Amino acid sequence: MKKLLLILLAAAAFYVGGAFRFAPLMITAGMIVIIMPIMFALSRALGKHISADFKSSESAAVKNTELTRALVCENGGGLPVSRFRAEITAEYRGEKPTKFTLIGSAEPKGKTETEFKITPPRCGLIRLELKKIKVCDYLNIFAAPKKASAEALIAVYPKEREMKISFAPEYGSGGFAERIGARGGEDSEIRQLREYERGDSARLIHKNLSARMGEPWVKELEKQADYIINLNLDLSSAAEAGPEELDTFYEVLSALCAGLLKGAAAVNVSFSVNGAECSRAVRGADDMRGLLLELYKTEPEAFAETDAPTDGLTLSADSVLSRGGERIMKFTAENLDEELGRFYNLGV
Repeated sequence: MKKLLLILLAAAAFYVGGAFRFAPLMITAGMIVIIMPIMFALSRALGKHISADFKSSESAAVKNTELTRALVCENGGGLPVSRFRAEITAEYRGEKPTKFTLIGSAEPKGKTETEFKITPPRCGLIRLELKKIKVCDYLNIFAAPKKASAEALIAVYPKEREMKISFAPEYGSGGFAERIGARGGEDSEIRQLREYERGDSARLIHKNLSARMGEPWVKELEKQADYIINLNLDLSSAAEAGPEELDTFYEVLSALCAGLLKGAAAVNVSFSVNGAECSRAVRGADDMRGLLLELYKTEPEAFAETDAPTDGLTLSADSVLSRGGERIMKFTAENLDEELGRFYNLGV
């Protein structure tokens, strides 16, 4: 549009100046005619020395939290670049890319960082791709396109939170958990006494205190440091799951493992990829992120159904939590916050 206006301006100035023999208009028209090819050549000359890449090839973000990234532009020429436009796409796997334009500048003979912000709406892996750079002349009339090839990955994790899970003292007696070390046969210590909440095991009720208070109170136990809890992931339907379903699954998996770790040393997470059984031990937030990243990077079609333990916990790709084939809860995207805030009795 700016080029067309300049051409029309030059033509009008030349016509009016010639008709009325007005020299300043004729000179203006001539200057426009001279400047335009100079700016055209300048934009291409500046573009020859420009290259760009993302500052880091991999980074982590938290869902719905603003993340700042940077594009590093290197100018090998002796002239500054006052303005360039970088065309970038952000894409979740299997979804339509989102395009945006980053505007920046570059100092001569050096590297310049241009920051941009992104707020990931869902858990998963975002692929950033730099498609093209357009280098503008100093009057911003022409923009010389230049092909660019740069990629970066953003692993988007759920916000750290934990499910409220009740554990009975005998919860390690079945396939739900395995004893991994002896503690001399001593029982778990009581961390505190609190009022009964829905989902608490009847085995944890403190009879004497409940009788005195006239309402049920329960014992909250210290972490069972000598137990590891088994969790099976049934991801056979992951390929058919939509973006919101997978987002809900990742949220539930993270909160479930964090809640289980309140009662055990580790959570042993099992799943199947291309027919091979995989097992990952989760002992904290770093392990949880490592597991999620592995799941993010695996093609959904590669997941296969696994044989759930007879008395074990299973979480499916559609966010159904069950034990021994009996459904405990079906989590939904619409009511996820409320559902994760409930109290679940998994220790009987």
